[in-house]
Amino acid sequence: MINVRHSGASIADVAASMRGVQSYMVPYATATALTRTAKHAADKAVPDAMRAAFSSPVSYTLKSLRTEPATKDSLSARVMVKNTADGGVRPENFLAPQVEGGGRKFKGLEAGLRYAGVLRAGQYAMPGEGLSLDAHGNVKGADVRTILTALKSIRAASSTGKKLRKGGKLKNDLFVGKPRGGNRPDGIWRREGGSGQGKKEGYGRIRPLFVFASQAPQYGQRLDFSGVVQRVAQDRFKVEFDKALQAMVAKGARA
Repeated sequence: MINVRHSGASIADVAASMRGVQSYMVPYATATALTRTAKHAADKAVPDAMRAAFSSPVSYTLKSLRTEPATKDSLSARVMVKNTADGGVRPENFLAPQVEGGGRKFKGLEAGLRYAGVLRAGQYAMPGEGLSLDAHGNVKGADVRTILTALKSIRAASSTGKKLRKGGKLKNDLFVGKPRGGNRPDGIWRREGGSGQGKKEGYGRIRPLFVFASQAPQYGQRLDFSGVVQRVAQDRFKVEFDKALQAMVAKGARA
């Protein structure tokens, strides 16, 4: 959260220095200017900075900010990252490490894997080479749902002692755990190729869909959120204030 505040000459000094300006107009014009400045930062400047800092950010990321307007009494507008999500990951969870640095928080995917009984508390899941990512570098939602459904079927079959029916290829090809040999990591693995086909490069006849780790992925600061907002405040407040004040003066003159 970044506050955008008025600084400089007092409201009384501004009113006294301008002809045709009544003192009551200044706090209203100031609040309007602060609100417009904050909105420009949230809707334009910070998303532009995201496009420069991140590789092909999705619309959900670019629209992850909100503002709180200034009032004539508070004279402070706020630019904030949304802390709610409609069935997805809260924007503050994935943006905070990019703004502040440090480890990322858990994703909805990891909650789903824990619910499926394949990911332990405190573990993180990173995409493996067996998954194809979308144009934004993210795991495709359809792939996640397919894998979770397959894991649920595997768990159900295991609990009843029944074998999975033929035709459920992904269910029969998946396994969870640490492959034997080669010091390969714990994760979700897919068997590829039948017997007699020989070994493929990399992991032979298995490839990781997700690799599990006990340490959170670490990020350095990539987005100067505070700096972008403050620069917008310096560049735009005076322009927005003059526009708002002139509109109020014109309206008062016509009344």
